[in-house]
Amino acid sequence: MKPQAVIFDMDGLLMDSERIGLNVMHDCGALQGYDIPIDMVRQTLGANRQSSSDFYHQFFPDLDADRLFLDFRTAMCDLAKRGGIPLKKGARELLDTLKAEGVPMAVASSSGLPSITTYLTSVDVIGYFEALVTGNGLPSKPAPDVFLKAAAALHAAPQNCLVLEDSVHGVQAGRNAGMTVIMVPDVIPYTEVLSPYVDYVLPDLAAVIPLLEK
Repeated sequence: MKPQAVIFDMDGLLMDSERIGLNVMHDCGALQGYDIPIDMVRQTLGANRQSSSDFYHQFFPDLDADRLFLDFRTAMCDLAKRGGIPLKKGARELLDTLKAEGVPMAVASSSGLPSITTYLTSVDVIGYFEALVTGNGLPSKPAPDVFLKAAAALHAAPQNCLVLEDSVHGVQAGRNAGMTVIMVPDVIPYTEVLSPYVDYVLPDLAAVIPLLEK
């Protein structure tokens, strides 16, 4: 497999932020007096802010979603700046390999650009990426838009791009974009229901490296 470009999701794939974020979002809901169950937060993984807001408002109509996401972003960015959100296993090895082989890379995330920049800077990997693409203002994953925008930024044809994802919405978006999709499960496990959307399922990002040599 020799991709023309590689597109990384961020939360739960590149950065070990999903498990932490589940609890932080629950705590941010509690600041407004709402008990947002962890399982409910889990269902928003991979979705953008607007889609997540719409989902929460089904259950908590009076929730101040703007405050919720501001509190969440502030708490998570503060944590990242203190070194509390590490890279996922094998991430730096894969990034170094792709850089050495001259493969352009992008991050395509449902998080906002300030969070993407803060997280990647905190672990000193922002320089690996030619493009940072946020899902804000675009249809949420599983719509393919954020990945198609990343491919365009890298001047790569979608069918020649490799997407690395951990979430259900993410792998569906990658398939809808017509890209090769590798799932590295995090909070959400792989099940056979996801098989139409996934070309490979791997235990960590270092396991991608041997596939690049085939």
